[in-house]
Amino acid sequence: MPTIGCDLVQIDRMQNVQGIAKRLLSPKEYSQFQELHGQRQKEFLAGRFAAREAIVKALPIPVAYSEIEVDPKDVIHYQGYQIQVSISHDGPFAMAVAIACKEESVCE
Repeated sequence: MPTIGCDLVQIDRMQNVQGIAKRLLSPKEYSQFQELHGQRQKEFLAGRFAAREAIVKALPIPVAYSEIEVDPKDVIHYQGYQIQVSISHDGPFAMAVAIACKEESVCE
């Protein structure tokens, strides 16, 4: 049975974005982050942070943030689970929803 998690982040609470990005993001995500500037970096980082928090809430196992690469276009495979993530931004907020299920089950 699929499980769901969601999280909401206030974008302006993202401080020291370079430091957080280096610790939180995968190398691919960090490269994408580096191509952005100013407020758009904060938005990207807040979205990826919300996604990881949503994943933590959806999975019944411990999650290492640095081991997850979030790309909303792709299914994430993590320790026997497949996870689909959606990220949205509106005004001062970034929000993410994650749906997870065991690899061998059907996630429909």
